[in-house]
Amino acid sequence: MCISEKLQLRKQVDNGTHIPSSLLKGRNSKAGSNSQDSVLNYCELKGNGGHCWYTIAQIPIYIAVTVAMKEFSVFFPQVISEASRKTFMHASYKYDAINTYFDNTIWTWGTDYMLAVLMMYGAIKCLFATQSATGETNNDATRPIRFLSLALLTAYSMSVFCGGIAHQYYDTLESLNTRSFQILWSLCLGSVTFATAYMGMIAAEICSNLKNNTDKNRVLFHVPIIPNWAWLFYGCYMTFFCVSGDFSCKRPASDIFIAGITQLAPTLYCEIVMLSRRWSDACIFEAKASPSTRDIVADGIKAKYRCMYYIGFILNAPLLFFYPLAVQYTSISLGILNATLHLNLCFAWGMQAISLHHICKASNRIQPASEQSIKLN
Repeated sequence: MCISEKLQLRKQVDNGTHIPSSLLKGRNSKAGSNSQDSVLNYCELKGNGGHCWYTIAQIPIYIAVTVAMKEFSVFFPQVISEASRKTFMHASYKYDAINTYFDNTIWTWGTDYMLAVLMMYGAIKCLFATQSATGETNNDATRPIRFLSLALLTAYSMSVFCGGIAHQYYDTLESLNTRSFQILWSLCLGSVTFATAYMGMIAAEICSNLKNNTDKNRVLFHVPIIPNWAWLFYGCYMTFFCVSGDFSCKRPASDIFIAGITQLAPTLYCEIVMLSRRWSDACIFEAKASPSTRDIVADGIKAKYRCMYYIGFILNAPLLFFYPLAVQYTSISLGILNATLHLNLCFAWGMQAISLHHICKASNRIQPASEQSIKLN
């Protein structure tokens, strides 16, 4: 059903007009019924409340946010502190003997490889999360969230795998200034910048599932479903400038922090989407739902996994402030420092993987389309 038909259907319902069965597009119905509430629910199901976020008017907004976030990602590290200015010195993939530091110990590349294996395990678990904890199965409904979770965690795995190869084998200044290192390091960083698209699309899919399968009393505040093309544009834009060398620093390991800043927008979207609902088992910073309300999907997403979701997506943020201080003002070796950062990554990405796996399973609670019915009086 196209947008104009959905808006026409809502207008007819509001006016009390008879709804032609042809507009239902083959949905199950019972002759003789005319429930306006059920037709409105169908409009909500397919049209997200009649709000259209695909109009031309929104395109400049998405572009402006994308461009602003790229500029912010490059600018912000320069104003945090004197230590950060010394740490995030622009290189554009041209390294020198004075300011370039790159660790080649097993503490760095060994933990990179371990992270790569763990993230691929999480990716596969999400892909095969085809049954809810209570036994429901709906492969059609869960396919988008499962494949997007697979893509996100695979991107993480790709990033640290390429990083591990670079740290293990590129151990001279001459090797760092080669085209092969630039390609390998662009894959490492680009996997993180393009992961922003997957993060945004995952949040949009969760938002859609919560909107379409919820008691309206569970809504704390409304969040728009940002279209996938906007997130793909965001991810491609960030990755283009990453490959072009805009995020490159004299300390190559510093690049990943700038790439991480680009995840601010989708991270906020992920957090806001989950906070926009009322929950029956609300944690301390969530809104409590009335015991009388029921939510098909939300009731399957338990509080401990939501907490992992909230924390997992923001846990890497403090490292942006910690890393420059550690490399400039402490005697900690780069290998030990990198291993410590990877441990934090393991907790952050691990909590993302566990929570997304749980959300994928809970999405199986969505009622299959063949079992949904629209009653017409």
